Amino acid sequence: MFTYNDTDDFVTVYGHCVFTNKEHSIRVPEKEFFDWYETGDLIQNCMPNVSAEDREFLISGISPEGWATTFPDEEDC
Repeated sequence: MFTYNDTDDFVTVYGHCVFTNKEHSIRVPEKEFFDWYETGDLIQNCMPNVSAEDREFLISGISPEGWATTFPDEEDC
């Protein structure tokens, strides 16, 4: 589902949103990414400075646009 490219101590993760099927990418610190990937620890413990939206994309493959489209705020309904 994901491919990555590492540069400058960061990993760029590419994938398609599972809801919109649009390509989405994020950049996260390389060490934090591999700490999470290799240990299986909670993502918020391994990547405390990565946004919740970016962490969600890593966990579920849902982009911020896909989340907003599928789960609109009550105010948007």
